[in-house]
Amino acid sequence: MLTKGTRSLLVEPVIQGIGRSTNEMEKTEDFVLLASSIGYAYNDKDRAWIRAVANKFAGENISLGL
Repeated sequence: MLTKGTRSLLVEPVIQGIGRSTNEMEKTEDFVLLASSIGYAYNDKDRAWIRAVANKFAGENISLGL
């Protein structure tokens, strides 16, 4: 289901906090899917940036059907 020419893929979960109590666990409801034509593994800096972007979407209700 990926486009032709996709050489690398990263799926980053969007963590949704259930509650403010430390006893309650977080859950993953959504994810950010990043597909690239560049064939390399994402380094720690790339992953941190992608995680920060994914966290911006926590609690949002969006869908991009491209």
